[in-house]
Amino acid sequence: MTYWLTVGGYLGLLLIGVILWLATRGGEGKFASLSEMFRRIMHYRGTRLGLLMFWWWLGWHFLVSVVGR
Repeated sequence: MTYWLTVGGYLGLLLIGVILWLATRGGEGKFASLSEMFRRIMHYRGTRLGLLMFWWWLGWHFLVSVVGR
């Protein structure tokens, strides 16, 4: 039962991702495309620094701790 619930959850997330991808392909619509979103986010220095710190934190906690064992 738990297996099928997990598989259903992942398939649901995949379906939502495909629907959002199709919704953003229409040009000038309600949603920004992925490239437009990244262009807007990376425009500001604070968000670039925040993303850099997030990637550093993620790498430190998931990669360095495994290699250090």
